[in-house]
This record gives sequence, structure tokens and C-alpha cells, in this order.
Amino acid sequence: MKNVDDVARELGADIPECTCEEVRDHLFELLDKEMEEDEMGRLKAHAESCPDCTEATEAEKHMREVIRRSCTESAPESLRAKVTGLTRR
Repeated sequence: MKNVDDVARELGADIPECTCEEVRDHLFELLDKEMEEDEMGRLKAHAESCPDCTEATEAEKHMREVIRRSCTESAPESLRAKVTGLTRR
């Protein structure tokens, strides 16, 4: 199955090829949607069609989810008491 950029290139559009290095360099902006729509679409199309970039993207998404879950947990009361005691010294 062809992606939109491949079809556009066949029709004569001047769309630069996306590389794995480019996806890796802009992975955070891509996942955070902090880039222009056309650029994001180009990188996303490559990331979805390239096994290595798909793996890197999924790994980053997984890591973000682990961090997100971890940030919602409260510290145990014993740890809170210890840290409070150390900061009062």
C-alpha cells in the first residue's frame, strides 16, 4: 500500500524522502505534535512504514506511559517521613 507522499511523488510533487535518522531526530516533536502538519505527516508515514522506526516510536510511547503512571503514585508514608526528617536538619 502506498502512502500519500509516494502518490504525490508519482504525480510530480517535490517531497523529500524521509530517513530513519530524521524520524529519530524529531521523535519527541512528532509524538508531542509540535511541528507543522505536512512535516508531521511525512515523518509519521515513514515511522509507520519502517519496522525500525515503528519499534522506536512504540518504545517511546511505552516509556511515556510508564512515566505517566509512575508520576501519579504517592510516595509511601515512611519515605515521606524520612525525607521530611532529613530536610529539617
